[in-house]
Order: sequence, then structure tokens, then C-alpha cells
Amino acid sequence: MDEREQLKLSNQHWQDDDSRWQQEIYDWQHETQRLVALLYMMEKALPEHSLKLEQHKHRIDRHNQDLSHYYRGLVSLNTLDDSNVSDISQQRKIHDRMEKSHSAMRKEHDKFSQEYQKKMSHFRDLAQRLIDELEAVAD
Repeated sequence: MDEREQLKLSNQHWQDDDSRWQQEIYDWQHETQRLVALLYMMEKALPEHSLKLEQHKHRIDRHNQDLSHYYRGLVSLNTLDDSNVSDISQQRKIHDRMEKSHSAMRKEHDKFSQEYQKKMSHFRDLAQRLIDELEAVAD
């Protein structure tokens, strides 16, 4: 093989290396973009969930205050004369409203609980996808 052929062969090896490097760079960029997308999805999921959790907690706290207020009314009613029918009738109306309120709060909480489980499962799936992607990149 003459020197010119050796130079061409060396050049071909360099071009092959360059093509391989270009492909590796493309693959790495693609992998990085996928990881960033997964991180973004995870990052977006948590604050939205945290906000909804805070709002739900606030509604439960408000309901708890209503229950405490209602209970104090029951206690004070017990100290009055039981013959006062209007007080008992009024208390029955309040009790019925509290019963409806509590039932609505229970439904809301059950729904929130189901959504919470679903969102945490989705977040866990995203985390697992991120781990799987990282393991694939590391190999």
C-alpha cells in the first residue's frame, strides 16, 4: 500500500470516528432531553399537588371549626331546660345542616383521597421512568 492509500485509509478512519461521535452526541442529546422532560413533568406535578393538598386541608380545618362550634352549642343546650321546644327545634335544624355538611366533606375527602393515590402513583411511575432512563444511559 502506498503512502497516498495509507493517508486515505487514515482519513477514512477519522471520518468513521467522527460519524460515530456525531451519532453519540445526538444520542446523548436525545437522552438528556428525555430526562429533562421527565424531570419537568415531575417538577410540575408536585407544586400543583401541594396546592390542592393545602386547599383541601383548609376546607377540613374550616369544617372542624364548624363542628367545634356546633358541639359547643350542643353542650350549652344541655344546660338549658329541656322543655324549651323552640331551642330543640332550632338545634335539630342546625344538626341537619351539619349532617349534610359533614356528608359533603366526607365525599370530598374520599374523592381527594382517590385523586391523591392516583397522582402519587403517576408520580411514582414518572420517578421509575427516570430511574430506568438513567440506568439505560449509564449502561
